[in-house]
Amino acid sequence: MSISHAAETGATAGTDVPGIREVTQEEIERFWENGWIRLPKLIDPDLIGSLLQRAQQLMGPGGDANEERLGFDFETSPASQSYRSPSEVDELFRTVVTSRQLGRNAALLLGRDHATRFFDDILLVKLPLSQRDDRGQPLGWHQDKNPTDRSWIYFWIPLDHVTPEQGAVQYMSGSHKLGPLWRGGACVNLEEAYRLAPRLRSCALSDELTFEPGDVMAHCSWVVHGTDANVGTRARWVYRPSFYPADAVYMGVPSPTITQRGIAPFEPLAHDDFPVIYNPEGTGEKG
Repeated sequence: MSISHAAETGATAGTDVPGIREVTQEEIERFWENGWIRLPKLIDPDLIGSLLQRAQQLMGPGGDANEERLGFDFETSPASQSYRSPSEVDELFRTVVTSRQLGRNAALLLGRDHATRFFDDILLVKLPLSQRDDRGQPLGWHQDKNPTDRSWIYFWIPLDHVTPEQGAVQYMSGSHKLGPLWRGGACVNLEEAYRLAPRLRSCALSDELTFEPGDVMAHCSWVVHGTDANVGTRARWVYRPSFYPADAVYMGVPSPTITQRGIAPFEPLAHDDFPVIYNPEGTGEKG
């Protein structure tokens, strides 16, 4: 299937997609305790393999052939080569990321069976330092903050086998309970993180994990996390979509993505571009 815009291919938000399992109650409980959870084989490996093929069509087989779009991709990041919003140009990404089951999993992890919206997605390819030292550096400890009054869910989806030496993600378990700790988006080293937020010393570092295709990490807003450099020999392919409760209210945090759609502070973050992909009362809703 050729790459084309989702609107032209008929991808519909809130569709059931085979190959995505439901999170278990045990996984939900561990997520609430730690702010993150590893979800083994959440997605069928064959489906992940198809997503990897599509990602390589967009970015080249090595992950660095795409021309980064000024003001759109993270063109200045030394941590990875990026491709923002693959779901806008590829039907399979759009179908998976707006699937009903992925939205339901986000809702269940957040603790209530509520309607869920899809916000954005990005491909993050951490290249080996031996290949490009400006796209494989560590990503310092940071928090994924959001512009609403509710916590969000971020899925960290490896599209290939990933080992610790490639820069797999690590978390400070329980750090989400401490709330905002420093300036949004700022990435710091471990010593600086402990200086800014001494209570982080009580948060255990997660193990450096190996991932097989189909394994997924999920984390919520505020949990502190980061990655090491890619000192391996292969690119690390990761797909990261984000989701939020459909009743979340925009708190006025500067965001062109939101304000250009006419959403004012303290209004619900509701727009057709952020579709409802899961609704316990149905298969979706508009706006």
